Amino acid sequence: MFKKIYDFFSSVKLAIFLLLTLAVTSIVGTIIEQQQDPEKYLMEYGPTTYKIMKFLGFTDVYHSWWYITLLTLLAINLIVCSIKRLPKIWKVAMEPRKTFPQGQEKTLRISSSITLYGKLEEIKEKLLSSLRERRYKVEVPKEESEEVHIFADKNVFARFGVYIVHLGVLIVLIGGLTTAIFGFRGYMNLAQGTSSNLVSFFSGGKIIELPFYIRCNKFTIDFYPSGMPKAYISDLSVIKDGKEVLRKEIKVNEPLKYKGIYFYQASYGQGEAFLKVKDRNGERIIGVAFGQPIKLAKDTYLKIVSIDGNTMTIGIEFIRNGKVEEGDIKPFIFYTVPGTDKAVAMVDFKPVFYTGLQVAKDPGTWIVWLGSTVLIAGLIVAFFIPHRRVWARIEKKDEEKVRLVIGGLSNKGSESLAREIEEILGVLKSSYCKNTPKEEEL
Repeated sequence: MFKKIYDFFSSVKLAIFLLLTLAVTSIVGTIIEQQQDPEKYLMEYGPTTYKIMKFLGFTDVYHSWWYITLLTLLAINLIVCSIKRLPKIWKVAMEPRKTFPQGQEKTLRISSSITLYGKLEEIKEKLLSSLRERRYKVEVPKEESEEVHIFADKNVFARFGVYIVHLGVLIVLIGGLTTAIFGFRGYMNLAQGTSSNLVSFFSGGKIIELPFYIRCNKFTIDFYPSGMPKAYISDLSVIKDGKEVLRKEIKVNEPLKYKGIYFYQASYGQGEAFLKVKDRNGERIIGVAFGQPIKLAKDTYLKIVSIDGNTMTIGIEFIRNGKVEEGDIKPFIFYTVPGTDKAVAMVDFKPVFYTGLQVAKDPGTWIVWLGSTVLIAGLIVAFFIPHRRVWARIEKKDEEKVRLVIGGLSNKGSESLAREIEEILGVLKSSYCKNTPKEEEL
């Protein structure tokens, strides 16, 4: 049973399937705008299609349970594949054959032999020096009076380029999962002079309470003569424990950042309602922009979503434990909030502009950047850096003559290795071959 599970998760077919599925679903997430207001989906796709899209998670692909599952399965697949194949690659890379026995050169794609005139020890040192100059790590695994074997190795880490790629992909997946699980993207609507710590998700009834408040000190909007918005600017403050800890004027693409949470200038709207909230402690007036929730009790919120211009009746969403119920509140008539001691009535309305902020927390961003860096480094290693090995055998023929047999292997770029070996042979020929000028002694 364990072997079947192990073989399943180490399958290359599974990796291809998961990658293709993620690619297709990512395309869906690109075509369909994500985490938008339900009204926008209803207007664009209609109620039936919207229900199907919401059920399938297409309105929030990257936070859906099935997308997170696919990422998790791909991460497991990469880990198991690497564990299964790594021991073999490790043995090839770290435990090579270092001696160069007779006839072994015939098995190599690149090999040469040459007769040199000189002392065996001198030629050995010259060969070692030439290899070191080309950044080879050299060893002499066998040294006898009549025969010397040399082994040279360069860029052994290149054998693990594919695993560096795997590691990079895995880190990117971890970053994506971190954002999907711990991050969020929502919105706040703030009228000038109001503050809130409540962030609404674009779809569904989920609301997040921030550990600080955002106050809109001033909201400015300019229009072109045609009536199209030219620019909108929000002067925001971060309020922590009743004190202003940060203030910034934000524009489109110039967000406010505080404790890893970004507040982007995303939109604007019109409408601020004034609600009278009554409970056992008395009454109070709260001003709130359309679409922005107010907290009435634990996990209990109320949000104004529309207004009837003729009757001044406001449409509300009553949200409790993530579930949304729709209703209406008529002017000056108290609406009793179910399950609480509170009652709410609308006492005034102003058609003023409010700022629409997109709020995003993406804790996996730097993890993804790190993973992308590792991934690119792995691709460079895997495709452009060769692992090269050179073997040489120097055989003593007499006191003044030796035979050198040299060959090599490269996991990529064999032609370049062949040229490198030719360069090494050229150095030796210039010093130890007859009828060729010797190098001048420095």
